[in-house]
Amino acid sequence: MNRSLKIVDNVVNYINKFSQECGKEPSNLTEFMLWLNHKIFDDYDFHKDRTEKEINLELTHLLTYQNKYFKRYVKKVLLHSSISTADEYSFLLHLKFSDSLRKMELIGFHMLEAPTGIEIINRLLKKGLLEEFDDQDDKRSKRVRLTKTGKEEIEKLEPAMHEVYSKMSANMDLKEKAHIIYFLKKLDDFHQLAINN
Repeated sequence: MNRSLKIVDNVVNYINKFSQECGKEPSNLTEFMLWLNHKIFDDYDFHKDRTEKEINLELTHLLTYQNKYFKRYVKKVLLHSSISTADEYSFLLHLKFSDSLRKMELIGFHMLEAPTGIEIINRLLKKGLLEEFDDQDDKRSKRVRLTKTGKEEIEKLEPAMHEVYSKMSANMDLKEKAHIIYFLKKLDDFHQLAINN
């Protein structure tokens, strides 16, 4: 078998391994390549002389720091806005892409406790950025949607928020961003299952 055929054979073996581990075939080349890169990545130097506990601790700290950086950036953007927190902005942004949402649906997207989420919604209602109305399919539920003022506020903030998103991804190139998204999705999938079980 010549070298090219050996490479093809190895790729087929990795595709089979992907299917076994992920329970599906790769949906596209990018997904497969990101998985493959992770599979063959040699991290010996990275974890040399470090325990798994130490690595887990550092990873957790670095992930939590990202949230703190994001909140600091957003705080500056919102200095002259009628909203004051990243969660308030995110609630409005979610509603920009929906005609309306049930209150608990919106809160669920943000993984917040009900009292905290209701408090945020009430602040946005009070400021005239949202309006609430009865859910036609479930009389016990209330739905919320953006008001004209809410839409204008989102449109006003979006350019500055896109600069925040750019800062959060630092100076990484598109390949590096794609790698991080792949690994973060793995983390997110794990935690979604852990929380729901």
